[in-house]
Amino acid sequence: MNPSLTEAAKTGDVKFLRRAVSGEKTKYFLNKAPMEEDGALGGNIFHLAAWNDQEDFFSEAIKLLPTNVVKRLLVQTDDDYRYTPLHAAAEYTPSNHSIVKLIKQFYDSITEDPHPMGKPWMALAFNNMTPLHMALKDNKENEACAMLILSMDDSQLSSSCSLYDDDGNSPLYYALKNGFNLMSHHILTSSLPSPSFFDENVLMLFQLAPKFSENVVRLLFENCGQYMDKTDERGYTVLHDWASEGAAGPCQLLLDSDGFAELKTKIFKELVYAAESRWSNTPMHLAAMERNSELALVLIRGYQQQVEVRNQVSVASTLASVSASATVVPPWNIKNTGGNTPLHSALFPNSSHEVFALEVLAIDPTLCLIRNDRGESPFFLAVSSGLTRVVDEILRVQEPVFDLLRRYDGTTVLHNLSSCPENTGIRLLEKYWWMISFKDDSGKTALDKAKESKKPWLVNLLMNPSLIQKERFDWVTACQREETEAILAFINHCDDLQKACREENDTPLHHIKLTTYQEYRNLLQIPSIRELKNTTDQDGATPLHRALERKDMLLVKILLLDDGVERTTEDRNSTTPMDLLVQLCQENDDWERMCKQININPHLQTSYIQQWTNLDQIRSTLSIVAALLATITFAAGFTLPGGLNDKTGEAILATKPAFLVFLLADVIAMCTAMLVLFYLVWSMVSKPDMARLLVDQSVYILMISLYSTLLAFMTGIYTMIAKRSLWAAILIFAMCSIIGISTNRTVLDRMIAKFIPTTSNTNTDTQDRIRLLEQGRAGASLARNNTSRNGQ
Repeated sequence: MNPSLTEAAKTGDVKFLRRAVSGEKTKYFLNKAPMEEDGALGGNIFHLAAWNDQEDFFSEAIKLLPTNVVKRLLVQTDDDYRYTPLHAAAEYTPSNHSIVKLIKQFYDSITEDPHPMGKPWMALAFNNMTPLHMALKDNKENEACAMLILSMDDSQLSSSCSLYDDDGNSPLYYALKNGFNLMSHHILTSSLPSPSFFDENVLMLFQLAPKFSENVVRLLFENCGQYMDKTDERGYTVLHDWASEGAAGPCQLLLDSDGFAELKTKIFKELVYAAESRWSNTPMHLAAMERNSELALVLIRGYQQQVEVRNQVSVASTLASVSASATVVPPWNIKNTGGNTPLHSALFPNSSHEVFALEVLAIDPTLCLIRNDRGESPFFLAVSSGLTRVVDEILRVQEPVFDLLRRYDGTTVLHNLSSCPENTGIRLLEKYWWMISFKDDSGKTALDKAKESKKPWLVNLLMNPSLIQKERFDWVTACQREETEAILAFINHCDDLQKACREENDTPLHHIKLTTYQEYRNLLQIPSIRELKNTTDQDGATPLHRALERKDMLLVKILLLDDGVERTTEDRNSTTPMDLLVQLCQENDDWERMCKQININPHLQTSYIQQWTNLDQIRSTLSIVAALLATITFAAGFTLPGGLNDKTGEAILATKPAFLVFLLADVIAMCTAMLVLFYLVWSMVSKPDMARLLVDQSVYILMISLYSTLLAFMTGIYTMIAKRSLWAAILIFAMCSIIGISTNRTVLDRMIAKFIPTTSNTNTDTQDRIRLLEQGRAGASLARNNTSRNGQ
């Protein structure tokens, strides 16, 4: 090309063009300029004018040059990229709309066949791109220009839209990608692409769907909805992409539409469960993590709508449908590879999607009970992220069990209080004060973490637990859940466990359930628990009662082996622990074997001596008393009241009835005392059960001996002074009778309860000490009570 013409085309020198047209031949204008060293593209005058935005020059050339020349120039390509002037106008010209319009007007104005030399809008560049591709690819504000190109030849619309460039993209692809809704709608309604186009590009199309108008989205649903289950190399479906990009419009449009029943089922019943390849996250997981609450809620409502539709499909099978649907795990319950539900994903500190969390909790409160693979519950994560509203909601709908308050590495919610507002942190401390000293796997307590976070209010409370207004700990529920560690923590941190038990009229020992004998043994070694082993609850039952009722053999065994545990206390039904043990032995041989193992015979019925009584100690005590009584009564038999007749040696008062009663009482006292001694001797060489029976009978016989001795004393005094001082004899007789009556065990207990002002607990302790005294364990009982008083 002539350099002057080249320069004129680049600069828009219309005057030069006019002179050239009048003086030069046609061939002069058909020459092409090469690409310059600086990279500026070459071509004919239309190329140069288009690339340099010379609209006036372009227009004047169309007017001045012959029609055939213009046609040849418009289909002519440059030597480097095979671009036509229409390519150049579509891609490079800022005012390309005007130049493209000039080209269209030219072809519209031709009366003869306008296309004998080819169609510039169908020309393929080096990369197989048409001018329509060029207009749609890079310039995101070039929709009007693209529409002009598309309108140049309606008969070739289908052909031009089905052409693919070297990247495998069609004009529709670029139109959808750049959000050209008019162009997209026009192509989709006028020249429907082949099914393969939708099949190959469905992911891209729906990824871009949030940019489209509702009409275009509906067209996509109609034409390629069946391909929506396709995934990319990450395992992402279109729902995953929408969730990641914060888009919800297409899903909302689908949900609100009256049609698309099959597509709704695919989206809200199938794709909502689709898991991506790396972490197995569903679309709802991603929506929660990306704070895309709008899409998450649309997916939830869509799923619920599908469940309702499914349950209404057949009226005749409604009950069966409901039953079947009840077994389906809803999408908000699905876990990813980390064991996280969408609720977990919403509560992580880097997500903190409070709106979604509250919404899904309202739908299914049981989500609070699910822990991920690290042991983190939704409550734990809500505290860690400082989401006060979620914390409040979980506490309202589902009181967290102990395991939900900590992670597998030992980190508790108290370790993370620094993330919470002060008022929330204080409230949680008041509720979970008993966890203050818990350590994580690195040995750090909540106080250590608080110091690291430099929260003065938190450090102050953790260093001074007395400032915390502690809430009541529900140990009954904790025992039912077998939250042993929580119960032990409560026991260790409770300032006054006995007071708390009195207020509740109950103790943890009545309810606790451990798994091994050693655990129970360690529990009973705790001083505050050891003091509660005979405490009765509101039904009058001791811990031994309750252990037998729930058939906890390990606890029963360790309590029966403890000499300090009372086994004859009656509850409100007048049932003792031994009564319950007899029933269990009759029902199950395992209990019978356990009793034999610890040398206890629950079937043995004794009145005074129990199977756990220290026989050696009580045998020693009884033998001393019996020997003393035998000695006294033996001596009294030879020092009779009134003396003996010096001549005959007979008793002077032998004929008086009172003397005879004295003599009989003395003989009975001596004989029974001797019998006790014989029983005690035989008990030392008898089998355990027989020994207990002999010692038990010895107590009863010894009481007869004591009463007989008292009667002998009364009648002896009466015999000697009744004649001379009857009133004194009667007074002495009455006093001794009162003493004899008051020493009865039942009467004595009632007298102590009536005349000595004590609380119910003290009264019970008094009765227990009397009973222990009878059983030969008074010393141990007094020592324990003295220790308890000194501690208080």
